[in-house]
Amino acid sequence: MVTQYDLPMADSVGVVADAARIGEDIAGPSADAVDREARFPSETLDALGSSGLLGALIPTEWGGPGATLPEASQAVTAISRHCASSGLIFAMHLIQVAYLERHGSDAVKHSLFPALLAGDMLLGSANSEVSLEGARRTSICALEPVEGGYRLEKQASTVSYGEYTDAILATARRSPDSPPNEQVLVVCAHPSMELTPTGTWDTLGLRGTCSRAGLLRSDVPPEFVLGDFAEILARTSLSVGNVLLGSTWVGIAEAAASSAHASVRADARRSRAADSGGETPLSALRLAELSVVLQQLREVIHGGAVEYERVKDTSEVQTLKFTARMDNLKVATSTLAQAVVLQALAICGLKGYRNDSERSLGRNVRDVLAAPLMVNNDRSLQGNAQSLLIRKEL
Repeated sequence: MVTQYDLPMADSVGVVADAARIGEDIAGPSADAVDREARFPSETLDALGSSGLLGALIPTEWGGPGATLPEASQAVTAISRHCASSGLIFAMHLIQVAYLERHGSDAVKHSLFPALLAGDMLLGSANSEVSLEGARRTSICALEPVEGGYRLEKQASTVSYGEYTDAILATARRSPDSPPNEQVLVVCAHPSMELTPTGTWDTLGLRGTCSRAGLLRSDVPPEFVLGDFAEILARTSLSVGNVLLGSTWVGIAEAAASSAHASVRADARRSRAADSGGETPLSALRLAELSVVLQQLREVIHGGAVEYERVKDTSEVQTLKFTARMDNLKVATSTLAQAVVLQALAICGLKGYRNDSERSLGRNVRDVLAAPLMVNNDRSLQGNAQSLLIRKEL
């Protein structure tokens, strides 16, 4: 039976406004330190928790704000605009919440939703596995039947901010006898979950995500097995994941574009003061070009999020055509975001290149370079290429 939780919670519109406030007031001021020290952005995640935003995608009938994917996308962008590490952690957490909401049993929801709504639970993921080169659709580890449920032991090549999580969603083979692609998604939660770091996290960008490799061990009750990962991937993971990760890249691009805009306006004011004839500076033309690409980026994300909301509970979400759209969204957002950031750097010039400048874009450039690598664009293009051999229309 569905239970209402009597907790103070913003409505879905408030999700975006609260995220914008947290981004500007908390994530932004700490972003440079998070990047420089490669530390977890605890102040931002604490604020997201206390505001109820960690439960943004939980439906109203379960006491949540019932945010739509477009609203969650805007919230992720609002945080990422100020601190990409914080925005990406928020995005990855919300992806896991979507798995619970769409594929979890009532028992799982009764167990985990109250903590999510109270801000006491951060969800991470462990899909990649050592020696599998980032492949998500195969697993080496398997659920081992034990009394009262299952036992999981997984050598994960990355565990998303794993040391700071309260529960981790992980893929595994359904049983020791299952083939590598017969996977389930399971919830590993404290107190039975144990994560032993086995690597470091010294990256070019997104340094605050702290996603070290680790050995994950956990007892898993039967109700914490969410189901067939292939179905979860098709119905939820591909679309929600690509939209919310893409929303992080939008935030990075918007931040860089804002710096470029401020730089051009400052140059124009100096030109007017010098009485140079009032001609439109060349940098303003470059900014106009940037604005075209930024609009394309925003529209790709918004259109994909709206379309997913339309089809998510229908059979269309699993068609080759819709899957290709989500693969295209992934490639487009990562490519367009990089184009915006690099154009912004060209506009800002040396001011953008210097780390000690108020217009510095060093962090934005380093962070956005991860966009085509999570998941690698070639995997998305390969999936679309195979689909095009079967489909009769683009």
